[in-house]
Amino acid sequence: MILAILQARVSSSRLPEKVLRPILGKPMLQHQVERIQRSHKVDKVIVATSTDTSDDKIQALCQEISIDCFRGSLDNVLDRYYNAAKKYNADHIIRLTGDCPLLEPSLIDEAIAFYQSQDHDYICNTVHPTFPDGYDIWVFRFSALEKAWKEAQLLSEKEHVVMYIKNHPELFQIGSWEQEEDLSALRWTVDEAEDFALIEKIYQDLYPENPHFGMKDILAYLEKHPHLKTINTQFQRDEGLQKSLREDQQQQFLQSKSGQMQARAIKRIPGMTQLLSKRPDQFSRGVWPGYYKKAQGVEVWDLDDNKYIDMSIGGIGANILGYADPIVDKAVCEAVAQGVSCSLNCPEEVELADLLCEIHPWADQVRYSKSGGEAATMAVRIARAHTGKDKIAFCGYHGWHDWYLAANLGNDSLEGHLLPGLDPAGVPQGLKGTAIPFHYNKIEELKEIIRLHKNDLAAIIMEPIRNTWPQGNFLKEVRELADEAQVVLIFDEISAGFRMNSGGAHLLLGVEPDLAIFAKAIGNGYPIAAVIGRERIMRATQSSFISSTNWTERVGASAALATIREHQKHQVGEHLMKIGKLVQEGWRKVAQEHQVSIEVGGIPPLSHFTFQNAKPLVLKALFVQLMLEKGFLASNIFYAMHAHQETHVQVYLEAAEKSFAQIAQWEKEGSSERQLVGAPAVAGFKRLN
Repeated sequence: MILAILQARVSSSRLPEKVLRPILGKPMLQHQVERIQRSHKVDKVIVATSTDTSDDKIQALCQEISIDCFRGSLDNVLDRYYNAAKKYNADHIIRLTGDCPLLEPSLIDEAIAFYQSQDHDYICNTVHPTFPDGYDIWVFRFSALEKAWKEAQLLSEKEHVVMYIKNHPELFQIGSWEQEEDLSALRWTVDEAEDFALIEKIYQDLYPENPHFGMKDILAYLEKHPHLKTINTQFQRDEGLQKSLREDQQQQFLQSKSGQMQARAIKRIPGMTQLLSKRPDQFSRGVWPGYYKKAQGVEVWDLDDNKYIDMSIGGIGANILGYADPIVDKAVCEAVAQGVSCSLNCPEEVELADLLCEIHPWADQVRYSKSGGEAATMAVRIARAHTGKDKIAFCGYHGWHDWYLAANLGNDSLEGHLLPGLDPAGVPQGLKGTAIPFHYNKIEELKEIIRLHKNDLAAIIMEPIRNTWPQGNFLKEVRELADEAQVVLIFDEISAGFRMNSGGAHLLLGVEPDLAIFAKAIGNGYPIAAVIGRERIMRATQSSFISSTNWTERVGASAALATIREHQKHQVGEHLMKIGKLVQEGWRKVAQEHQVSIEVGGIPPLSHFTFQNAKPLVLKALFVQLMLEKGFLASNIFYAMHAHQETHVQVYLEAAEKSFAQIAQWEKEGSSERQLVGAPAVAGFKRLN
């Protein structure tokens, strides 16, 4: 027995109750039923709706027009079909959907004939579409439906009846039914208000004279009224299916080791991670893997053994040579074998101090810590101890400690200094007014700070370079102002240091500070930070208590010695500049090719771009999502590593070009936000619940 099952519900998210909308005094669904019933090869037609009370209206209509109505699961349409087919003892099933009111019975018969002419388990006309969207027909054996019902696991396989069959061509004999003329660009389905307007117009003009009008009649009518052809072309084919496939990805991610680890982390670790910049919501929560099993060179394996080429944040700039660098790791292993710490001090800290001062001849002494934030706080303490003053003028981002976040007591002064929205909760109110911001290349702002606070100012702390190059004599003027005001000039080289050269960026820029801070790059991922400075200022560490047990361990200093020597040996700074320039040029090229507006910034080894549209964080998340699918950890930020080669950049930009093309298409369709599998990226600091 050949059973035609017409699925319908009123709870459509895009056009509620569309199947019951009247056309010439009849519900659209009734028109469709009457057309299907004229098929010569279908033995029985039923409507399959859900048991949800919202679909009582469909059952009532079926009773009114004397057609059988089967009711089953609302969301598991596969289960609904299986039980309907089983109830009516169907051998073969024609699947039809209630949003195709123009489908003509002769084509249903042709589809059945094609199905019967071959030994198919399943045929459809949507594998390689040639019919208009809205002329969709699926024919399959009950045995295939039963196997799908038993085996299907994905949400899409339960919502879209034939998806399991399509996903397993090795299990089923599948046929594609096509016609010679490709009419797939025509949209005759009903999902949106514009769709219904077109269908209603066709019925109003064709039905009164010929209730049995078909495809040829519609095509002739549209030729006479060409403006109707474009009334709904802005909508994508199979949007409902695409939505289900995205839900599949969400389900699979939640069930993956990466997703489960994130669920555990958010329960046990406030904020989910130890570093804001590594939080999945900074990329796209729900797709970003978050945790790694292994990293080598520029390759990263996540907990589910997916391998990626990392073209993103490079360990937030810490892994400047690349992951698991063999020379650095060997030095660390030797240090560990000799004992990481004991009651005496390791000689490597003296060797490292000599090397840092050799690279920076203006510096005389060195103190260590384990992180950049600690080192910045240490430098500020040294400056305050040296001058006996409290206030700090700053430019840029310098960590999470109280002295810095004090700038946001009473306002968001850190807006524009890398991270907006940093709440100073827990920072003593007594620090209000002690951290005063100025902007890079805005020398007049610094002059005004000095004019107002000269007698209380201990230091000026700033990154010598980050996103833009100094204009004119900006840095030299900063140096002169510091000398005139007798305040300590601190260069924060945590990000810029060892990117463009073997040492601080200030060596290239020709301005010497009083103190400089290094972290991240000098240890290639091992925790080590250093404050280097002039002896007359560094001696203040003896009058202020600055001390910590783990600052004396051996691993960090050993890693830094090996990293810096490798850096010098291979002229890593030059390589990073070259790779970064290639990436920046590539971004501009692919964006221009696809008319995607972006703004590229940053020094080449610390590159970034920003989408210039109304929802840049949606597009950022889409870029992350698309690049993950292509095997890349990628965001709108790129930190170059020595392990990055031109071949990596080439394949990365090829993938980026395809991603930009897809984003441009979605933007044109107005569907970008609907394409997200995960959540849009977030900007700055936001609470993670």
